[in-house]
Amino acid sequence: MMEPSKQYVKKCLKLADEFLKDARLCLTHLRLRSAINNAYYAMFHASHAILASKGVSPPKTHKGLRELLGREIIKTGLLEKEFGRHLSKAFEMRQASTYDVYASYGEGEVSTIVDNAEKFIKKIKELLKTASPL
Repeated sequence: MMEPSKQYVKKCLKLADEFLKDARLCLTHLRLRSAINNAYYAMFHASHAILASKGVSPPKTHKGLRELLGREIIKTGLLEKEFGRHLSKAFEMRQASTYDVYASYGEGEVSTIVDNAEKFIKKIKELLKTASPL
């Protein structure tokens, strides 16, 4: 556990917004691999924000992030399971698009991931507004 820090949460959300904007920009220019990467990292930083708001130390791995989000935020009923699935799907696509030269995603599929990242961040921000203040 860590001491919840309002400043850390704000910085995470700022990064989430920045990565989401980059994802949209990349999608507009059909830079699909980069759009996927940025969409995932937008969710990654939003996840860090919600975990930090609960006093949970940042995980050391991507797998650890998904596990902690599941255990601390989704299983407790704060966040619906679909958001965990969105994060996992974005992670899988990011892995493939980064490391598999044969991975190929269509514009529609990538657009869905970027839209899901936007919904994910919006939901995290709503939770942080209604949660007890830090």
